Amino acid sequence: MRNVEVFHYDAFSQYPNKGNPAGVVLDTHQLSASDMQSIAYQVGFETVFVVKSQKPI
Repeated sequence: MRNVEVFHYDAFSQYPNKGNPAGVVLDTHQLSASDMQSIAYQVGFETVFVVKSQKPI
């Protein structure tokens, strides 16, 4: 698997490392479900993967 950039956000806080941690991955088009599970496990907290929707909302 190639290197993937994970953005770290702290929800519910204005200060770094004081809120609820969340990871966000934007470039997901080449990631499998297994890749995403592995990344989330390595990050160690809730992680969001932005994917293209197959259905319009």
